[in-house]
Amino acid sequence: MRNARSGMVALSVPARRLIADDGAVIERRRLLRPLKSANWTLEALGESHWEEIGVTAFTSTWRAEEAEAAKSPVTERVHLATGLLLPVWKRLPGDHVRVTRLVADDGQSIIGREVLDVDLASIAQTFGLSGVVGPSADQIGDLVLASGKPLGLASHDPLTVKRSLVGGEQRLELTGFSPDRLDWYKNKGCFTEIIRYRTRLFVPTPRASETLQSIAIKS
Repeated sequence: MRNARSGMVALSVPARRLIADDGAVIERRRLLRPLKSANWTLEALGESHWEEIGVTAFTSTWRAEEAEAAKSPVTERVHLATGLLLPVWKRLPGDHVRVTRLVADDGQSIIGREVLDVDLASIAQTFGLSGVVGPSADQIGDLVLASGKPLGLASHDPLTVKRSLVGGEQRLELTGFSPDRLDWYKNKGCFTEIIRYRTRLFVPTPRASETLQSIAIKS
């Protein structure tokens, strides 16, 4: 596929289906790019600028994007739990089990189980490790959307940021807020929606970083 606006290409493959609150099945596609990927619902994809193209045009553009990406190295931070893991395997999060082997430029090899950023603080607490802090407010939105795990946010209320499927799209929802403070949250960039006679509070996904920072208690 090619984006008619940006000219970038992506390979569309089937993605895991979602179940809406009303039980409806939501079909999705995963768009693979040279350096990243993202899931789209069929409805959102149909309303986007992505369109099908031929194999020849796709291949030439893909290779051009690869060559351009190769000019700039990509840095990624990976956390590994290493050592004798078998005795403590059950104390590590069970929803992301990936064993990775890293080889440094000097030939040194490290093997261990990957630890997600979203799990760092809880793992540190489990094993009594000091000096490990949880994600900052500006990181929470991306982590929750990517992992689906709710995270707490230190604010005037005991907030929890979670991923919610509303109207076929993934949103960032805040729970634990005080109704008396709704106007304050709205002034900070949040918005509300009444769903099944209940007021729910959401963070706009495109501005999640700055919005969560604005409502967090500064340490």
